[in-house]
Amino acid sequence: MKKAVLASAVFAAMVSGSSLAATVYKADGTEFKVGGRVEFRGDFIGNEDGEEVAGTMDDASRARFNLKGKSEITEGMSAFGVYEGEQKINSSDNGFKNRYMYAGLDFDGHALSFGKQDMAAVIVSDMTDISEFSGVQQVISGSKDKRDSVIAYRGEFADSFQLQATYQAQSDEDKDGYSLAGLYSAPFGLDVGLAFSGNDEGQGKGSASQVLGGLGYTWENLYIGGTYSAGDLDDKATGTDDKKFTAYELAFTYKITKPLSIALVYTNQENEEADGFKYDDVDGVEFALYYKFNANFRMYGSYFSNGVEKQIDATTGLATQGEDTLRFGARYDF
Repeated sequence: MKKAVLASAVFAAMVSGSSLAATVYKADGTEFKVGGRVEFRGDFIGNEDGEEVAGTMDDASRARFNLKGKSEITEGMSAFGVYEGEQKINSSDNGFKNRYMYAGLDFDGHALSFGKQDMAAVIVSDMTDISEFSGVQQVISGSKDKRDSVIAYRGEFADSFQLQATYQAQSDEDKDGYSLAGLYSAPFGLDVGLAFSGNDEGQGKGSASQVLGGLGYTWENLYIGGTYSAGDLDDKATGTDDKKFTAYELAFTYKITKPLSIALVYTNQENEEADGFKYDDVDGVEFALYYKFNANFRMYGSYFSNGVEKQIDATTGLATQGEDTLRFGARYDF
């Protein structure tokens, strides 16, 4: 589960993976951490893409491994580097996929980093990306996480405001992207976020843009969040090609006891074609239950009621989209 919280710029830039990363070396201003997770994820009825499972279960298990280093250069100035890889059980090459790989400098709460990392808008989309099937707000390339070739600035001001700016420099012509985001956290539990993102779609093609806003409120064991975005998928789209979109997500979490918590999420993205036809690209309600045995191990169950129109393959008789999903998971963080 994820939730947007305020932290130092360096920590915000290095939150990928488990927060339980072990410090294996710390001396003379240099610190090195190792962490990750092993997670079983079994999907019943349908998979996370809404495709009906032909057999008993679709295995979506994965493992992650991350390395984080930080060293002091001068007082108030330090260097850092982050790597995280992931291997999925159904990976065709059985190798690690690079999730994050970047390095940079931190100037007393203002960080400049280079490499594969999140675009700035993610600090706002994370306000409702809290469960197994949430995260609809990463619509265009300029607003997504884990992007290659990103230059990022992340800063914290007055212990209550985060400002992030990212630019993605692509090797292909007219494919660059950008994102600018701010997140304010009031002392009484209210978070307010706003992000602007955009990217070109390639030489001779159109461009995409997204405006994203978010509100979140935390009170004791309760968290309520909402995000809304709108923009262009391709401002030069014609005919039945997708041109515009709107997306919104509502999230609710409550910690019933120290180990037991619940989450309820509604997620929706509506696309509009250039000819004016509208349809739901994503639509559904999720209910999830999490039980943490300790800081390292948790188990969970999640049911996603899919509201997207169901499509049936004429040959197999199985749904190719719109199927509900029941997920059971067991996760160990190290």
